[in-house]
Amino acid sequence: MAVDDGRGESRAGEPFGEALRSVRVRLDLSQGQLANKVGLDRSYINRLEAGERGAPSAHAIVAMASALNLDDLDTDRLLLAGGLPVKALVEVGLDDPTLLALARRLTDTRLSPASRSALRSAIDSLLTHWGNASGSVGSGTAVERPKPGQAGDGGVSGRGRGGRMRQ
Repeated sequence: MAVDDGRGESRAGEPFGEALRSVRVRLDLSQGQLANKVGLDRSYINRLEAGERGAPSAHAIVAMASALNLDDLDTDRLLLAGGLPVKALVEVGLDDPTLLALARRLTDTRLSPASRSALRSAIDSLLTHWGNASGSVGSGTAVERPKPGQAGDGGVSGRGRGGRMRQ
């Protein structure tokens, strides 16, 4: 399933090197300039973009995104391309009991599609009530959900070995 990156481009299974190159080009940076900004060697950036090196750890990707002043959308794009969970899950932790309970409920085969949809709607209502990431109450936006039966309807997929995020 392709995911709209918010900039009018669809991405599905994008390799980390391609995602990094795309962000670098959009920021109008050379590999050397990118390397200097994030404190890495230019040859390492080159090997990442060429797919000769695997994606760095979640911590390293978030540090790179921070050094480049990337928004959450671009940070999440790099994390997902690296086979890692999005920034919010990295920060909260994949072992957060509330997230685990919700993921377990959403993937419970006894839950009908209508009940699953109702649960998602209730969560969206709570998010709207409690506001968005900036903390302003009442300005939250509903999250786009896959239709029942589409890829992604089953809930959260674990990443990393043994359900743990790589550090």
